[in-house]
Amino acid sequence: MIGRAAPGRSGGVRVLLYHAIDDPHPADCLSLRVSRRQFLDQMAVLRDDAYAVVPLDAVFHPQPDNGRLPVAITFDDGYRTVAWAAAVLKDFGFPATFFVVPRFLDGVQSPAAYWEEWAYLTWGDLAALADHHEFAVGAHSTTHLDLRRCADARLAWEISEAKLLLERRIGRAVTSFSYPFGRHDRRVRRAVERAGYELACTSRYGLNRSPGSRYAVHRTEVAGRDSLRDFHWKLRGKYDWLAHWQDLGPLP
Repeated sequence: MIGRAAPGRSGGVRVLLYHAIDDPHPADCLSLRVSRRQFLDQMAVLRDDAYAVVPLDAVFHPQPDNGRLPVAITFDDGYRTVAWAAAVLKDFGFPATFFVVPRFLDGVQSPAAYWEEWAYLTWGDLAALADHHEFAVGAHSTTHLDLRRCADARLAWEISEAKLLLERRIGRAVTSFSYPFGRHDRRVRRAVERAGYELACTSRYGLNRSPGSRYAVHRTEVAGRDSLRDFHWKLRGKYDWLAHWQDLGPLP
């Protein structure tokens, strides 16, 4: 049993990264699937302990010094199971940002779509998410490539076309971006800024303190293999040392 413990004064915002909310699968070698039970328990921690769930853009706004650690919630890839998670978030009154790949929603599967159980949101699903005032939709590129390896023209298209397609479909501005695989470099970051995005998320562990780079927002990944103790520890920064190894070479 893990007792309640205040995270203390941090002066920053922790951004959580989720992928799918679903039952475990033997082929999920990256442990991307967080079960529904896990997710419910984790949201209860955020509600009951000394945390304040905030919108993603709060990473660049001063937060009240009230002893509560600000936490933002994000999802990558646009798996259909996040529609269930969205209903849970509404019940808790939590904001969240959903990063999606337009071509996945068009039914064009990525080579990395590991098995049939990994269905993506439909455009109708996404429109329903976007209609909720606490939810934001962000772009995760157009086709989910490693953007560092794209020629300049393809890089610009991957970034700007995703924004255009999403805005056209949901009728709202898309101002945030998530790098596929978390991989980026100076050229990619500049391309994201030129395309008109206001911030971009990585998968590098760490707390976001102001001032920080708008185009290299740190996120802490929540994995299916995580126990509730692991979740507590990740919130408190006990896994932030992993950023050192991520700097040596991007994780998949």
